[in-house]
Amino acid sequence: MRNKILLTILSIFVIATLSGCVTGPKEVTTPGGKVKIEEGGTGPDWCKKGTKITASGPQGQGSFEIKGITTYKDKEVCEAEYIYDQGSMVQYFNEDSSYMVMVYKDKEGKVTQEINVANPNP
Repeated sequence: MRNKILLTILSIFVIATLSGCVTGPKEVTTPGGKVKIEEGGTGPDWCKKGTKITASGPQGQGSFEIKGITTYKDKEVCEAEYIYDQGSMVQYFNEDSSYMVMVYKDKEGKVTQEINVANPNP
């Protein structure tokens, strides 16, 4: 539960950052804690490889890192990875966030769940 709350906070800031609502290094205080955004260097504005978004608060800490543009299930998307104690979550999304998939993996890298956030009932 703790990781899902933190993941929700981070996801909101990933979308806001990559849609151009937030630019440059920023630190934002939210009701859930502090969020620090460090912009990366390469790629389109909505998917700058190396961008890091870190959140800390009462629920714990977590960090997303933008890996850059990739192809996932025949779609050109941005890839971001969140690593936490129980494993990791890779998020794939397009520029307007009309396509967003979250793939959860355990510590060994085995996929445990895949969620299509933009269209949860495909």
